[in-house]
Parts: sequence; structure tokens; C-alpha cells
Amino acid sequence: MPERFEIEELMDSPRMRLFRRFGAHLRTRVRVLAVLFIFGFIIGYPLAGGAIDWLINQSTLIPEDTAIIVLQPLELVLLRLQMAGYLGITLVVMALIWDAARLAGRSKRPENMELPPLPEGALFRGLIALTISLGLAVVGLIYAWEILIPFLLEYLQQDAAAAGLEATWHLQAWIGFILSLGLGSALAFQVPLIVLILLRGNLVERIMLTRYRRHLWFTSIVVGAMLSPPDPLSLALIAAPMIVLFEVALVLDVIIPRRQ
Repeated sequence: MPERFEIEELMDSPRMRLFRRFGAHLRTRVRVLAVLFIFGFIIGYPLAGGAIDWLINQSTLIPEDTAIIVLQPLELVLLRLQMAGYLGITLVVMALIWDAARLAGRSKRPENMELPPLPEGALFRGLIALTISLGLAVVGLIYAWEILIPFLLEYLQQDAAAAGLEATWHLQAWIGFILSLGLGSALAFQVPLIVLILLRGNLVERIMLTRYRRHLWFTSIVVGAMLSPPDPLSLALIAAPMIVLFEVALVLDVIIPRRQ
């Protein structure tokens, strides 16, 4: 019962009401986000063909004694559509981070339910956040490419070999597996930026994040399950960095001085 009242108190707090105001603001930008997704989808479809050819020629991604096969005539088309959709989603996420960084300074007076004009330096803050976001995405992709993907592919191949099975991988499932891990890692590595935007923008208090740490850890596991392929090892290797990066962000919030 006490925990229930705490959650109700949290949902009715001024900052949570401000979050709802931000949600209303984002709903006014649905068309912009939709245009970004369509733009990414359109340019992503032709780029996907070259990306597929490049992935097939990467010997490090195909363990020994493993064959890649195509089962459906339209498989390459469906795969290119999937990759184009991932690019559209990436552009939408970047736009949301840009918006959050620009609008965060509006929360200096959380008791005020009206959103004031954009604070001074909002454009510069948005550019900095977008640059950091791209850098974190690159680090996440490197983590996936150098550690996560080779380890899991080799593990799955050895698991099949130990059971006496011949490893024959479906092209769409194989590349979809790689894309899911890459996109999941790129998004998971955005956690420290998102946490710092929330803290430095006065959208949440540090004591609130530490108080609900276990809930946030559980949320990381749920998000990791959504971003990763459906196996426990992939989930652990996606969710664990999110939890670690969350704790790193709390440390950075203490180390990095705040602007007055």
C-alpha cells in the first residue's frame, strides 16, 4: 500500500504533469516525425541493397560450416524494407533527442504548468545533444560489431554443432538478427545522454532516480527484451550495458559541474 501511494504521488507531481505537457507538445510534432520516418525509409531502401551485399561478404559474421540460404523469392525485398524501416526509426529517435535537449530548459519552474518560450542557447544545446547521441550510437555499434555479434553468432553455431545439427541460416533471419543487435546496442548506449538530459533539464530529481533504481533496472530489462533477438543471452548483453550506463550517468551528474 505505501508503494502504491508513492506511485500515485509521483504521477500527480508537478514534474510528471510537466511531462504530460511535453507529451502534448510532441503530439504536435507527429507530422514532422512521420516525414522524417518516410524520408529515412525512402533513402534507406536503395542503401539496404549495398548493405546486404557488404554483410554477406563479411566472413567474420559467418562461422565455419555455416550456410546462408534464401527460402522465399521476395526475401531480399522484405529485408530491404526492414532495413529501410530501421533507418526511419533511427531518424525519429534522433529528432526526439534533439527536441528533448532543446526543451529541457523550460522546466526550471516545474510548478508552472504553462510551457514558456525556448530558453536561451536551446539550439546550441540541441546540437550538442545530437552530436553526443551520434557518438554514443557509434560506440554502441562498435560494441555490437566487435563483441556482441561475433560472440553470439559463434555461440549459436557451436550450440547447434554440439547437438549434431548442420548450421543452415535463413538470410532474412541472419541479417535481421545482426540488425536487431546493432540497433539495440545503438539505442541502449543513449541511456547516459537521456538520463543527463532529464537531470540537467530539471525534469526529474536525482533522488527520484535513485529511489526508483530497481524499477529502472527492470525497465532496462524489458526494453532490452524489446530491442534484442528472442534469446536470454542477447537480452543480458543488451540490458547489462543499459544498467551500467545508467549508473555511469549518475556518476557523471556528480562529476560534471552544473551551469548556474
